[in-house]
Formats: sequence, C-alpha cells, structure tokens
Amino acid sequence: MRVLISEGSSLSAREIITALGLAGHRVGVCDPNAICLGRFSRFVTHFYRCPAVGTDPRGYLDAVVEILAGGSWDVLLPAHEQAFLFARERARIPPAVALAVADFGSFLQLQGKAALVRTLARLSLPQPPWRVIRNRAELETPSRYPCYLKANYTTASKAVWRIGNSEELRSKSAELSGQGRLDGSEEFVVQACAEGVLERVLAVFNRGELLGIHSYRQLLPGPGGGDTAKLGVLRPVVYRHVARLGAELCWHGALSMDYVLPEAGGPPLFIDANPRLVEPMNAVLSGINLADMLVRVSMGQSPGAERPVPAQVRTHLLLMALLSAADSRQRRVDVAKAAFRVLAGRGIYAQSREELLPIRDDFQCLIPLIYAALRLFLRPASSSSLSAGSIASYSLSPSVAKQIADLSIS
Repeated sequence: MRVLISEGSSLSAREIITALGLAGHRVGVCDPNAICLGRFSRFVTHFYRCPAVGTDPRGYLDAVVEILAGGSWDVLLPAHEQAFLFARERARIPPAVALAVADFGSFLQLQGKAALVRTLARLSLPQPPWRVIRNRAELETPSRYPCYLKANYTTASKAVWRIGNSEELRSKSAELSGQGRLDGSEEFVVQACAEGVLERVLAVFNRGELLGIHSYRQLLPGPGGGDTAKLGVLRPVVYRHVARLGAELCWHGALSMDYVLPEAGGPPLFIDANPRLVEPMNAVLSGINLADMLVRVSMGQSPGAERPVPAQVRTHLLLMALLSAADSRQRRVDVAKAAFRVLAGRGIYAQSREELLPIRDDFQCLIPLIYAALRLFLRPASSSSLSAGSIASYSLSPSVAKQIADLSIS
C-alpha cells in the first residue's frame, strides 16, 4: 500500500516508517520540519512540508487534504496527536483514502486526562486514586504525597508534575494561578503516585474487536517520559482490560496505554492512554507488526486476531541514550560513555537490538544519528532544544486540543 504518515518528527512516527517499510509498503511523510527524523529513510519516497498541527490545525488539515486529493496515497496513518483532529474532521478526508480512527465521541472519552480517569472509573478498570480539580482551592486540598498533577491535555509529559509535599503543591498552585489556568475553565487531574514498574501496551482494534496486542517494560527511562531500553513482556490480565475498554468504546484503529505494576503486587494500574501506536518496533522485533495490521484494518480488510507473541525481546534507542547522557550533567564524556555502552552491548544493552534507527535495515538512519551525536558531543546543553524542536512539530498545544474537543476549530 501507499501510506501517508501524519508527521515525521516523533519517535513513534520514525518506528512506524521502519515497520511499514519492512512490510513492503511505500511511505510518505508530511511534517513542518524539513529535516525531521522520519525524512531520512530509504522507505520514504515522498516528503511534504506542512504547517504545525499544534499551532495551525486548520492549515495543517488543509495541507493534508490537498496532498490526499492528489490520488497518490491509499492510506492515511495518524502517528501521533493528529488522530484526534482526523476523527473530528473525518468527513474532510477524501473517500478514496483509507483511515482507521475511532468515532470522535470515543476519542472524547480518552483524549483528555480527566476524561480518561472518568472512563476507567466507569468501567471499573484499575487506576491509582484520583480527583479532578478546576480551581486553586480544590488543588490545595490536602493530598497524600507524592502525587502527580496532570494538565488535561499534554504531550510527552510536558505538563505532568510530580508533587512531593504540600510546599511544592502550593508553589505549583501559585504558578498555575498566575498563568490564569485555575479560573475554573480548565480541568486538572491530581492522582496518587503508583510505585512500581512502568510498562506500555499497544493494540489494534477493528470496530471494537481486538486484533493484535503487545506490551513491553521500561528498563531505562529516557527524556520527556520516554524509554531508552525496553523488554518485551506478556501480560494476559492487561490484555483483558484493554480488550474490554476497546469493546466498550467500539474502538477502531490503534490504542496504546501506560500502566504500572505495583511493587507490592496487585492489579496493573492504568495511568495514561494514547490513540495511536507508541514506538511499535519492539513488537515488530518480537514477531508482530501492528503498523502493518493497522494498514490492513484501514483498508477494510478483516485480518484474524493474532495471539500475543512470547516476549523477552530486548531493544533500545541509541538516540535517547545520548540525549539522556547529555541532559544529565551536560558533559561530553558522558555522551561518549553512553555511546560506547550501547554500541558495545554493555550492561543493560547486552543482547539488545536498536529499534529507532536500525542502520542495517535502513542505512539513511546514519544521517540524523551522526548529526545528533556530533551536536550533543560538541554541545551537550543543546539536548533540550533538540528534543523540544521535535515535540513542537507534532504535538497539540493545550489550547488547540481544547478547541478540537469543543468542536470549535472550523
């Protein structure tokens, strides 16, 4: 199939490109950044410059519709938050172009943090204790610490704050109040901190039917709440919960969720949901290509449900390891040591495979990898700006997300 991916800056988009390319699909990318991560791939045949969805959603949508109207693409695949916009404006996508997204009403039950906790509570799915607040008085109500304060709409954990005590809570409350965000018009979630192991689950649904699913454990965290090293795991109880959620919402397309396995035992506690495939290459290297499955579902095919594959596949992201090393103490020697550990397969990287920039399968990966490595080695302090530039290309700003949710962008 000829598949147009909605952006090329995120790690998820870059991994989807690899997954689709390995499955034999032809890939196109649209992105505001002319040198985005996804552009440098032998699997990408076309690149289109477009406005940023987070600052100009109408211009972005107009650009995508114009690209699709040319007739060069069979499938539109949302790699990130653009799925929310496409669900809202599904009628504008040319009928000849296949797109697997859930109904907008289903999106509204998962897209915001407040909507998610309410939906999980309604379905009695396990999650840490929570409350939704709108003003300063509600926020400063005594809480059990540590806890997390989450803005309703956020990407890459940019507006998720860990609160350790009452003083930190009052400080954050004063900051948000000064920004005019605690005037009752915006919802926030205050949620208890779940101590345990962070894992993620990725799934593909066809009108509420679970077709494919995979999960992995975070072995080493990366910048912005991401992962540097992972281990594939098999979690039947998690799969049952996700299958029930998808069935209740009649979910169509991709769905990913984060959960914590408590140190003291007990059920997995769900803490986040994303209407997309989050970094699917650990699944591909484990034996299940969810990106290819999503294309088939988009085309109206009915692939049979695949059983979860045996796990224990270790993968890593060299770029994230370099970013983490540079961000930690901003020293060149740390960046060099991190590169050596990954490339030599030392410690946590033993028997691990590169998932983000697999040079053996896609030699063009060398271009962004060399650029990032040189930049971080010469100027480690640039790690934050390197990450921020990518996030700005694909994320929805809170105001735009709220506009879409309120049906007010047209």
